[in-house]
Amino acid sequence: MITALSLSPAVDKIYFIDGFETGKLYRVRNIVKSAGGKGINVARVSSIIGEKVNSIGFKAGETGEWLETQLKRMGVNTCFIEVEGESRTNINIIDTVKNLETEILEIGPTIKEKDIAAFMDEFEKVLKDTTVLVCSGGLPEGIQAGFYRMLIEKAKLCGVKTILDTSNEMLIEGIKAAPYMVKPNLRELGVYAGKQLNSLSDIIEACKSIINAGVEIVLTSMGAEGALLVSREEIMRAIVPDVEVVNTIGSGDSTVAGCATGINRGYSLDKTLRLGMAC
Repeated sequence: MITALSLSPAVDKIYFIDGFETGKLYRVRNIVKSAGGKGINVARVSSIIGEKVNSIGFKAGETGEWLETQLKRMGVNTCFIEVEGESRTNINIIDTVKNLETEILEIGPTIKEKDIAAFMDEFEKVLKDTTVLVCSGGLPEGIQAGFYRMLIEKAKLCGVKTILDTSNEMLIEGIKAAPYMVKPNLRELGVYAGKQLNSLSDIIEACKSIINAGVEIVLTSMGAEGALLVSREEIMRAIVPDVEVVNTIGSGDSTVAGCATGINRGYSLDKTLRLGMAC
């Protein structure tokens, strides 16, 4: 079973506004509301393509209850810890004229020590039925940057393959636990490498530095340019079809979901990459 961590879930609201400008009033009819956050996106897509999925994290208030209900409707098994406050709502304004996106992201509730202790109890139970653990997204207030590193280490002791998809200090710390796969985008990889990545060879070199840290696979997503997968033995480039972009929300999470599914099914590396990019 795949377990997708969703430590900071959110309601995603998308407003489609033609010619959006700041300082003006808009009455919006075209709205999309969905359960969001990177972990929930992963759980959704993995469930859609036929996997049994756990989603574990923190929920707060009526928003948190709504998020958990949506996951259950997707057929996802949920193990959420109730905390004080209100789960996040994130707003994305898509201007279909200017082809621009404006994001407004809430911080969400602060997680306390007792909440972390309750989560760890649930996490250790869930690990018993987990074959692939996905650690994706940011961490809520109150949790230190090394949290993913600790969870990956615990999962590996149970023989669980782990995927890390995060950024900044969380990525640096998480890599120290040597997860099975890391999926940065170009910006995240460049920050990790400490330099601009101006060529394919620069990207490969940065990926190899992560491989040398003990990671088995690095999959760098490159938007319309596809993706580059680097392992100890192979380098693969995925070229994706030219498609009309409606919006980019959750595209990287869908890639992670496909890869997690491929790993869970025991697919070859190239078939896993194909599934990830198809998603």
